[in-house]
Amino acid sequence: MNTLLKATLESAQSALNPWVQEANTPEPTRLDVRLQATDLRSAAEALRSAAWGTLSAITGLDQGEQIEVLYHFSAGRLVLTLRVTVPKSDPRLLSLSGLFPSAELAERELREMFGVEIEGLTNTDHVFLPDDWRAGDYPLRKDFSYSPQPLSQAPAEPPGQTFIIPIGPQHPALKEPEHFRFMVEGEIVKSGTVRLGYAHRGIEKAAEARTWTQTLYLMERVCGICSHAHALGYSLAVEHLAGVEAPPRAQAIRTLIAEVERLHSHLLWLGVAAHEAGFDTLFMYSWRDREQVMDTLEAITGNRVNYSANVLGGVKVDIDPSRAEALQRMLTAVEARTHHYLEVVNTDASFLRRTRGIGVMSMAQALEAGVVGPTARASGLSWDVRLNAPYAAYERYPLTVITETNGDLEARFVVRVRELLASCTLIRAILDDLPAGDLTARMPRRIPAGEAISRIEAPRGELFYFVRSVGSDSPDRVKVRTPTMCNLTSAVALAVGHQLADVPMILAGVDPCFSCNDR
Repeated sequence: MNTLLKATLESAQSALNPWVQEANTPEPTRLDVRLQATDLRSAAEALRSAAWGTLSAITGLDQGEQIEVLYHFSAGRLVLTLRVTVPKSDPRLLSLSGLFPSAELAERELREMFGVEIEGLTNTDHVFLPDDWRAGDYPLRKDFSYSPQPLSQAPAEPPGQTFIIPIGPQHPALKEPEHFRFMVEGEIVKSGTVRLGYAHRGIEKAAEARTWTQTLYLMERVCGICSHAHALGYSLAVEHLAGVEAPPRAQAIRTLIAEVERLHSHLLWLGVAAHEAGFDTLFMYSWRDREQVMDTLEAITGNRVNYSANVLGGVKVDIDPSRAEALQRMLTAVEARTHHYLEVVNTDASFLRRTRGIGVMSMAQALEAGVVGPTARASGLSWDVRLNAPYAAYERYPLTVITETNGDLEARFVVRVRELLASCTLIRAILDDLPAGDLTARMPRRIPAGEAISRIEAPRGELFYFVRSVGSDSPDRVKVRTPTMCNLTSAVALAVGHQLADVPMILAGVDPCFSCNDR
């Protein structure tokens, strides 16, 4: 580890010294600090005062008579985890949402899934579970019963004086089911809330009843659009626990497929966002080009989505000369079309009236909200996991991080369209310098006890995986924090002050994936 990284970790430990009970470094880029639960808020305030990173995720663990809660902070390639335990008989913690706005959704999830009461949390509505979920049943506790629950009808809300516009769970502006409520005066949005969970499938809980290999394919099905990112994030964490590193050729192929998947995702988003703006010509052309990308993915992996390219220890697909040629043809076509799209989103007057100056998020606001991915980079934050905390083969190949500074919808369009070109360049570099060698490394049948964290730059931003093993045939805990979890609340806040007609575009601007978010 270089001197700067070491100094950054030491600065975190120094800031936390008054409250540290125990500290260890499970990896050179990780620091785990155990605190008293009553000291959590003070420790978090110290980290905020020291401007040490952002709160990436909150993980709950059922430890028998106690609930252990892990607060993961990230700064570059470093991850600091604050660990506290509370008694299962009366689990209580102070909310950190006043310090880190990104904590709110994670704390609400912790509350409903583990039964930890979060004191000071202003919004205690369920995130994923139905409103009439049986009290006292916490799905991610080990003693959770799978017995069916009786259906009940939620009471109707009494009539009020505010004018509320509901959007979803089924609505033309939404391509997946979620529910938004916006309070308006005339046509101007005054406030908004989001109700998640309509696509919740209990994937994290299901992982506890599957083998390590079965869980790989389960995680791949969190989302069809970024299935490779999920499979890769899980694989890297499990391989780290096993002390196994995939061969260089496998790492390069993983990287290549990740970038082709980024092309697929960004072209899909471009069409959807253009449709929300009423620009259906751009929608149809971008989705036509997306078909070429999906055809190429099928030629490489056998599938247009859920590619199943990863195995624990490597990959099961190779890039032979015919597949490399198919990739080159696709890249040539996509690059030509992308230059045209970049001109369109920068110059079309009607389109710019729907994007320029709409949904502006400054760099300071982006930092405060903890947004990730292209949404953050459109506000000037030069943060990309591929460059700042590289994984797979990203250190081997040149990578350009695309940023804009205006922070509006136009900037979010420009960043994603320019990222299409950057991904094409990166894929060509991989094809020109693909290492020889094996596709897999041997994995042990049982994964040694321990914990591992992996972070992936999925198409929508940083994807966070926490995997815990107790040495059995199955994972003890798999925690997934998706990019949409970080970005969605900021989109709702950005709608305030804008016309109701701008709301679908503002929501589309963060490229939400509710399948990913709800798991």
